[in-house]
Amino acid sequence: MKNVKLIFIVLITILTAASCKKYNEINNIGTVKTPYVLYIGGLAGTNYITNDGVYFDRLFPVDNSPVRQIITADSNLLYLKENCYVSDDEGKAFNICNDHARAYFDKFNRYFVPHQMCYDASEQIVYLCTATGLEKSTDFGKTFTPVTNWGGSGAIIPSTIIELDNNDLYILADSANISKLTSGTGNWNAVNQATPLPSDTSIWYFSKNKDTVIATDYRGYAGVYYSVDGGDWKKYNGIVGGGRRILFANQPFGSDNIFIGRDSSGLYRSNGTSFASKSIGIPWYAKVQYVEGKRVVYRTDVAKDYLYCATDVGLFISESNGDDWRKVKEGNFSTLK
Repeated sequence: MKNVKLIFIVLITILTAASCKKYNEINNIGTVKTPYVLYIGGLAGTNYITNDGVYFDRLFPVDNSPVRQIITADSNLLYLKENCYVSDDEGKAFNICNDHARAYFDKFNRYFVPHQMCYDASEQIVYLCTATGLEKSTDFGKTFTPVTNWGGSGAIIPSTIIELDNNDLYILADSANISKLTSGTGNWNAVNQATPLPSDTSIWYFSKNKDTVIATDYRGYAGVYYSVDGGDWKKYNGIVGGGRRILFANQPFGSDNIFIGRDSSGLYRSNGTSFASKSIGIPWYAKVQYVEGKRVVYRTDVAKDYLYCATDVGLFISESNGDDWRKVKEGNFSTLK
């Protein structure tokens, strides 16, 4: 009898140890140490937040005013719609921080130029393009005042602004009017156009690839250009004209590639100085509005990168740097952060 009890105790001990070992393995592999936060703006004005692509919380109701851009400045959250809104409580409440008319925005078709504001973290300044000129905020987006530190060439009224990885900032009014604020210097100065952008299209916007400026013809005729100094422009290959709007150009976090989206003409990814279609899983008729990257780090320090794509037919995710996509949420989405 004693032997039977001893065997029983040994079996219980082994099973308990095995169970603990199995539980710890699952916990180590599957537990997130560093989650991400993804903000999703909607063409109907809604705003959502998720940190897993499965569960979504809504921060802003439908008001039929498309969300054009989302940025974070320190702990503040800013949304650009017809006006600019700021929240200092993680999206629980928003206040209007600037009510000037925005730069290019087609209210009827709900089209807009991306990258109309940015946060210069090195100087702790939020910049905002308005129809009356460039404005800035030194209180993380709560209030804005006109920019006055212009060089000898004078002020321009920009429609787009971008900050490079080296902290240099560029603004553009049109192909002939580009200004730069070099990190650590005092004034915005006009950029010398050694090899200028084409002048037969009036709507350009800026993006960036590390320390390279990207200029995109919103109307979709001239294509996409790049420059290391904002004045000597070269064209990317692989983008057919034809007037299909290029709704965004962006280098998402975790990717060395530029992605561009078109109105009912698919998603494209750069490879060197050329672009190729990367729309598997996304309907051909979708308005491809934006791509953003997010990274999850697990307890084992294993990291995994995801790309999200906002379209007017849903939110899509890719685990293959854009080679293929699957839908994770129905809706008509406009931008991501």
